[in-house]
Amino acid sequence: MRHSNKIVLKICFLLLFLFSLSAVTSAQGTTDNTPTLTYSVASTGEISDSAFSQTWTLTTASADRISVHVERTEGNLLPTVSILDATDKAISQSNIDQTGAAADIENFKLPSAGTYKVFVQRVNADKGSSTGKYSILISPLATAEDNPNNTVVLGDVEYNKAINGEITSTQWYQRYSFNANGQDVVRISAKRTSGTLYPEIEVLDANGASLNKGYTDDTGGSATLEKVRLPNAGQYTIVVTRANRFNGATTGTYQLDVTLVGAGEDNPMLAAAPGTVTYDTELKGSINALWYQDWTLKTDSADLITISVTRSSGDLIPQILLLGGSGQEVSRANPSPTGDSATLRRYQLRTAGTFTIRIWRIQGKNGVTSGDYSLKVELVGSGEGSSNLADKGSTIESGQPQTGTLTGVRWLETYTYKGTQGDKIDIVVNRTEGTLIPRIEIQDSNGQRLRSSALGDNRDSASIVSYTLPGNADYKIVVTRDGGQTGYTTGGYSVSVSPAAK
Repeated sequence: MRHSNKIVLKICFLLLFLFSLSAVTSAQGTTDNTPTLTYSVASTGEISDSAFSQTWTLTTASADRISVHVERTEGNLLPTVSILDATDKAISQSNIDQTGAAADIENFKLPSAGTYKVFVQRVNADKGSSTGKYSILISPLATAEDNPNNTVVLGDVEYNKAINGEITSTQWYQRYSFNANGQDVVRISAKRTSGTLYPEIEVLDANGASLNKGYTDDTGGSATLEKVRLPNAGQYTIVVTRANRFNGATTGTYQLDVTLVGAGEDNPMLAAAPGTVTYDTELKGSINALWYQDWTLKTDSADLITISVTRSSGDLIPQILLLGGSGQEVSRANPSPTGDSATLRRYQLRTAGTFTIRIWRIQGKNGVTSGDYSLKVELVGSGEGSSNLADKGSTIESGQPQTGTLTGVRWLETYTYKGTQGDKIDIVVNRTEGTLIPRIEIQDSNGQRLRSSALGDNRDSASIVSYTLPGNADYKIVVTRDGGQTGYTTGGYSVSVSPAAK
C-alpha cells in the first residue's frame, strides 16, 4: 500500500513539473507550430501577450537573394523580423519603419541553400505591449545562378523562328539549345516586349564556356550580337538574361531571334549543285546566308570572255571569282564604285576546259548584304580552234561577191577560191553594217599565210591588190576583223575577188 502511494506521488510531481514548464514556454512567447513560407505567397500571423513571437520556416534550393516584408493588418502591433540559420543565430534582421506598422529585410543574400527560420516578434518582445495580426511576404529578388530554374534548357532555337520568353526574379538566366551545321556566322538579338527588362544575351559552347556576350544597348530595350563566328559545327547554348544578372532588378517579356548571316564553308547548305553557264544568256541567282553561288563554264577553246553581275534587288554588293579546274583562283572582279555590279572584262582564258564562276558578296561569309542578281557571260572572242570558227566550206568565185557577218563568237570566215597559176587578182572586203573594221588575207591550201591586207583610209574596207597566184590550187580567202580574237568590232561585210586592174 505504501509502495502504491509513492507511485501516485511521483506522477503528481511529474505533472506539476510539466505544467510549470508549459507555463514558462508560454510566457516566452514560443510555439511548437512552425508554419512554412513560400516565395511570393503572403501568409498571416498574430502576436499576442501570450505569444509575442512566431517562427516560420523557409526552405530554399539555392543561395537566393530575397526581401522580407512584415506589415500590421490589425491592432497596434509594432513588428520586427529576423532570419535565423540552422543554429538559430540571426543572420539578418529588420528595423521598424517610420510608421511602426511594418518591418523589412531588403536585398538579403542567403548564404546557401537550406532551411531557415523567419522570426517575427513585437518590439521589446516580452516587455512590449503591442499586439495584433500581420501579413508576411518573402519575395525572391533573384534565385542563385546554380538554381535549377537557371540551369534548365527551355527548348530549341532555330534560324528565323522567334522565341518568346519572360525573365523573372526566379528565372533570370534562360537557356536555349542551338545546333549549328558549320562554322557559321550568326546574328542574335533579344528585344524587350513588356516590363522593365534590360536584356542581355550570351553564347556558350558545348562545355558551357562563354564565347560571346551582348549587352543592353543605349535604349535599354534590346541586346544584339551582330556577328558571332561559331568555331565549328555542333551544339551551342544561347542565353537570355538581364543586366547585372543575379544582382539585377529588371523583369519582363522578350523576343529572341537567331539569324544565319553566313553559312560556314563546311556547312552542307553551300554544297548545292552549281548552275550551268550558256554564253550571252542572262542567268538569275540570289545571295543571302548562302553567301556565294557557283556556275560552271565549259569551253572547247581558250575563249576571250566578259563576265558581268548586276544586283536586281536588295542591297547586295557582288563580286566575281573565276576559278580554274582545281578550284584555284585565276582572276576576280571587285564591286563597281556604285556597289551594284561587278565586271571581269575581256578575260583571256589560258586554255579550254571547265571553269567555275563564283558570285559572292563583299566580305564573303562575314558580309551582311544580300539580294538577287543577274549574271551574263559574254563570248567576246572564240579561241582559235573553237568549233565556232570551223570552216563551213564556203566558196567564192571571181566576180561573184559574198556577204557575211562577223561577231565575237565567229570573228572570221573562210572562203575557198580555185586559182590558176600566174593570175593577178584583187581581193576587197567592205563593211556593210555595224562597227566592223575588216581585215583580209589569202592562204595556201595548208592554211599558210601568203599575204595580208592593208586597212583602207576610212577603216571600213581592206584589200589585197594585184596579187599573183603562185600555182594552180585551192586558196583560202579569210575575212576577219582588226585584232582578230581580241578585236572590238562586229558587223556585216561584202567580199569579192576579181581580176586585177590593168
